[in-house]
Amino acid sequence: MSLLLDRFALFYPMRIVGTVFMVTVVVLYAAQEHRFDPFYIALLAILVVYPHVVHYVARKYPQNRRSIELRTFLFDSFAVGVVVHAIGLGPLPTFVLVTVALASALSVDGLRQMLRSAGGVVTGIAFYALVEGTNVGGGDRIAIDIASSVFTFVYFMAFAYSSHNRSALLQRSETELRERSASLEIEKLRSDRLLYNLVPARLVAQMSAPAGIRPTRFDPVVLVAIELRRLSSALSAQPVEDVVAYLMHCFKAFDAIADRFGLEKLKTIGDTYIAIAGLPTPGARDGAASVEAALAMREFLDDLGESRRAHGALVLDARIAVHAGSVVGGIVETSKLSYDVFGGAMKTLFTVLRSCGDNEVVVSDAARRLAGDGFAWRDIETSAATSSSTRRLFGVATRGAGKVPLKA
Repeated sequence: MSLLLDRFALFYPMRIVGTVFMVTVVVLYAAQEHRFDPFYIALLAILVVYPHVVHYVARKYPQNRRSIELRTFLFDSFAVGVVVHAIGLGPLPTFVLVTVALASALSVDGLRQMLRSAGGVVTGIAFYALVEGTNVGGGDRIAIDIASSVFTFVYFMAFAYSSHNRSALLQRSETELRERSASLEIEKLRSDRLLYNLVPARLVAQMSAPAGIRPTRFDPVVLVAIELRRLSSALSAQPVEDVVAYLMHCFKAFDAIADRFGLEKLKTIGDTYIAIAGLPTPGARDGAASVEAALAMREFLDDLGESRRAHGALVLDARIAVHAGSVVGGIVETSKLSYDVFGGAMKTLFTVLRSCGDNEVVVSDAARRLAGDGFAWRDIETSAATSSSTRRLFGVATRGAGKVPLKA
């Protein structure tokens, strides 16, 4: 396409048309006036050869195509000046040749190039006068005038066709440009979608900042972890496709529930799904919303388990932990870009998770204090090791009287 849209692509055939006309009128004039002297023979030879020489040089040095063609325009104009004087400055051929030379220069590089071409024409006329003397008038010019009329028609029809062709090619290039822009937009949307999967949505805007996402402490955040129990045993005993499909179905449901309550998926670790609230800005209802989300996830798993048991399908027990604390979040720039959080809160979250029984929701004391009194809490007895790191743990069976507004 870039080759077809080259502004100089049609200059070679157009130059051939012009030189054929100049050769024709010179031959007709020389035959009528019996002036086939060495100057006219040399002029004809130059007119026949030079378009091909220019074309060869332009193809050999394409990086200099513009400067080669613009300089050749000056020689074209010089040749026109020599030819119009050589045929006695006949009105019609002189008008045609000079008009073509100046119009072509104007169309290619503007007024400055046209003025240079005019100077070339005057120089050519003066050169002929210096070498051969003044040559004005002559005999019968009917044949030359006819040739001039034919050339005028052919040249300007070719010029019009080239203009139409360039317009069509430009339209095609604009269409391709729009298609390419649309394709780039689609690729950008895909990359943005991948970015949303790698980085919490509320932090994506920071990726475009010069500093990017810097490691930042967030205090407090609320973490929710859901572990699907005995997954390894199920993978050994059940068809792998069925087990993974079940796991993915649960994880997608957790995504929807987390989004519904204003949480965001942080990551999955094997059979464990982790969501977070309060990133990057903590909210007054993060604790309550996280407990509501945990209860909704357990309710989903209960309903799913009842349905699958009725059909004899695989059912995995789950345990769910909720904890609140301080974390440091940042980009992990290894071979695969990811976002993660670090700190004692993550360690404590897994300690709370290990304290859960099957199908239980267990909440740390820090998360319970953030969640408030809108739930039916009950104390859970813990081992000495567990209590030393988490102080007290609480079970929650129902949502209680305090409802949490859902995210619109």
